[in-house]
Amino acid sequence: MNRLFRFDLLALFLLLLSDVSFGQLFNEKESQTGNQQNLMQQLQQQQNMQNIKTAVLDGPIDPAEYIVGPGDIYSVNVWISPPVNFQLPVTPEGSIIIPTVGEVHVAGLHLDDAKKKVIADIRKKYIAGDISFTLMTPRVFAVTIKGVVPKEGTFFFQSTNRVDAALATTDSTDYDLLKKKIGQGVSSLGSRRKIVIRHRDGTRGTADLEMYYALRDRRYDPLLQDGDVVIVPRWDSERNFVGIYGAVNDEGVYEYIDGDSLVSMLKMARGLSTTADSNSIEIVRSDKDGSHLTTINCNLALIVSGKQPDIPLHQGDRIVVREQLSLQRDYKVRVEGEVMYPGTYPITKDSTLLSDIVKEAGGFTPFASMELSQIFRRSVSQQDIISDRLESARGGVTPEDSTYFNLETAIRLNRELVVTDFVGLFEKNDESKDVYLRNGDEISIGSKKQTIYVFGQVVHPGHVGFLSGQNYRYYVDKAGGFTDYARDGDIRIIKANTKQWLAPDETTIEPGDYVWVPKEPYHPFAYYMQLYSQVFSVLATIATLAVLVVQLKK
Repeated sequence: MNRLFRFDLLALFLLLLSDVSFGQLFNEKESQTGNQQNLMQQLQQQQNMQNIKTAVLDGPIDPAEYIVGPGDIYSVNVWISPPVNFQLPVTPEGSIIIPTVGEVHVAGLHLDDAKKKVIADIRKKYIAGDISFTLMTPRVFAVTIKGVVPKEGTFFFQSTNRVDAALATTDSTDYDLLKKKIGQGVSSLGSRRKIVIRHRDGTRGTADLEMYYALRDRRYDPLLQDGDVVIVPRWDSERNFVGIYGAVNDEGVYEYIDGDSLVSMLKMARGLSTTADSNSIEIVRSDKDGSHLTTINCNLALIVSGKQPDIPLHQGDRIVVREQLSLQRDYKVRVEGEVMYPGTYPITKDSTLLSDIVKEAGGFTPFASMELSQIFRRSVSQQDIISDRLESARGGVTPEDSTYFNLETAIRLNRELVVTDFVGLFEKNDESKDVYLRNGDEISIGSKKQTIYVFGQVVHPGHVGFLSGQNYRYYVDKAGGFTDYARDGDIRIIKANTKQWLAPDETTIEPGDYVWVPKEPYHPFAYYMQLYSQVFSVLATIATLAVLVVQLKK
């Protein structure tokens, strides 16, 4: 009996032990399954976040505009305790399969309508709590682009892309630059105002990118849809145009479409500039054969205020927006050298004198030299230098003068010298020597120089202290005298102010002048042989003639 009791206890113990082992094993398997599910959920969330980051958007999606389609991924949330969350794609058949709810067909619906439909079906299962249906990842689909584009074909876009993104993908040309060249041989452009969009369901849409860029109204640049065919027609820029010129922010030639008006075209030209006179706008219109022009005067302020109706435009109209008369300009001059406050100073047009600017600059320093002061002026712009040089050269300059003429022309085009008597104006107080300044003038106030620079064929070229009343020989001697190759008969004095080359007997040496000693040219022995042979040949000819004359007299 005891033995049987012990056997029963042992069997019961083993049975309990087996139950515990199987329970632990079951719990371990259930735990592993739960970890795998958590890992899968994390991976799915990471993938969803990655897809969300790659979406290209130009702002929040308008549910009334966005059309749901296969490939979209939506987040369905039922806010109960605990909350229920699903990441659900739209199937290729156009449905969303919601666990515990069922299949809901949403393809082709606008997003706001799809929200209402999905939420209504979920409420049949979950009565309590709030429900949300949110787009997480837009889909990608194929769109075909045809017409006047650099490359026709089928391209892939997101459902958040618009027509302008499709054309930007196929067209890398500078359209605005080409548009400005209309009338210069460029007339083969694709339309950006009459773009046709064929949808898969047989309906059609249009896009007007010029108006979209002007107004940023998305109606003119609709969203792409699955399987769209975008067709870009040709723009006949020689006839189908409206020109806008004058005080607008982007003047040029624009494509015309029916319904264009003065106000809409001015918006397309990015509006009036700050200098525009809105009361003085003209529409120039030609008749059908182009032989007669009619001018329509417009007051934009009255049109915008509603006191006058907008003016419809015709094909070929030209709009001219005048600027308000303003004499305000950034007129300025620059003062350099020996003044108290060098720098740039504003002036008024044709009414600011040299003496006024010197006062503004604080006057002269003690080291200023009136003899070495000058005013430089640039009357030819950089872009006109080549044209000016060619026009100046067509006057028939002789070959002998061409080198000298080209040199002087280059100096003139770089900066012209304004004839000014600084000594008479500022030292002798002769107001008749004052001059009016012009925009861009450069006033250079020279420094006093107490040296004479001697260079060329001297032993020690350099600065020599100035001594009043001395001639060039004094300064040459101070520079070590002439070298063996000096041509002392052709010495020139170069004036510091005017840079004139003068003979020593034509001027008095002044502080800052230059003494130039030229070099005797070197000639090889053959040169002298040829020279002497020519001289002897001439002499022989003369002697022969003399003998003939004597014989004829006999």
